[in-house]
Amino acid sequence: MTEKGPNTIIGRFRSIAENSHEYAKSLKKKGQLLAGYMCTHVPEEILYAAGIVPVRILSSHESQAMTRGYIHETYCSFSHDCAYQTLKGNFDYLDLIVTSSSCIHMGEAFNTSVRFAGFQEKSYLIQYPHIIHTKPAGEFMTESFRQFKEFIEKFIGTPITDEKIEKAIKVYNTNRRLLKRLWEFLGSDKPPVTGPEVAAVTLASQMMDKQECNEMLEQLIKKLEAEPGKAPSEVRLMVTGGACDDLGIFDLIENLSYSTSLIFIDSCTAARYFWFEIPEDKPDKLKALAEGYISKIPCPAKDNVPGTGEKKRFRFIQQFIEDFKPDGTIFLYQRFCSPQPMDVVALKPVFDKLGIPSIELELDTTIPITQFRTQLDAFIEIIKGVHLE
Repeated sequence: MTEKGPNTIIGRFRSIAENSHEYAKSLKKKGQLLAGYMCTHVPEEILYAAGIVPVRILSSHESQAMTRGYIHETYCSFSHDCAYQTLKGNFDYLDLIVTSSSCIHMGEAFNTSVRFAGFQEKSYLIQYPHIIHTKPAGEFMTESFRQFKEFIEKFIGTPITDEKIEKAIKVYNTNRRLLKRLWEFLGSDKPPVTGPEVAAVTLASQMMDKQECNEMLEQLIKKLEAEPGKAPSEVRLMVTGGACDDLGIFDLIENLSYSTSLIFIDSCTAARYFWFEIPEDKPDKLKALAEGYISKIPCPAKDNVPGTGEKKRFRFIQQFIEDFKPDGTIFLYQRFCSPQPMDVVALKPVFDKLGIPSIELELDTTIPITQFRTQLDAFIEIIKGVHLE
């Protein structure tokens, strides 16, 4: 067997991220059941325990007007684009689509897919609490996951045993640990991998069979541990914000007029997808799943500690700053998204207090490369002139 270097493995991950339909269809040809999911609050372990591979429904970055007749124009382009994908028939190979009650925009994308893209009889909405930092929230989620499990059992026509769920939990936890180890490379002075490469791997992992993904990750990490690393860049940048599945923006960040590196991404398509674990070997598997998903880095749409107004996500962000030591932060979020910009208002003073400059970039269906490049180059000049000297 030919020995594969890290670039070859990363290339395979990026190819899957950029050609997810082809990858999913290759699984389908092997007789694999596939379920599309629209939110990271979906307990993929239940699907995986049932022999169903979860495939994340993401956008295509194609300019279009089709969805204007289905979804309000002031909903984010990400929700429009995901709905466009299903309406266009690009996800017709799915056996099922699933989401949890998350933000209104993605809820409407799911609604549109169910009603108008042929998923009426093969869809499920998981009830998910909007205030998650309470004891009743855990009990609510356990029951909600139980109902979801019963639906899937009926769908496949066979029971999902505790043994199968436990196996799925361990497969997924292994995936989370491997992804976390991969991101930790970026915190070193001379990382052997780049931020865009890690972002591509993470995005691909959300569309892959986790067993196959884990095997590739183990190979990649082993190779990277033997790599000498690359010279440190002048400016280390962290991204925080909403869903972003366009790898072009991350490539841009590392190809500016100045020496820059992307060292962390706090978003639901990056770190927030995997930066948690499910308790293993617990007697009540569904309660364990609920406990794990509550411990996730919260989505801004659900992040509010009752009685205090505290944002739990901010604790994670401060820890990421301490661990990865960014010189600047990019707030990257979807235009027309409400929860994300509200978080920015509260987060900016946190970064200012730590002496970390920040900039806001709004995402739309396509990326204005020239505009973003100009803004980011100017931002780096500020960092180099004010922060690092």
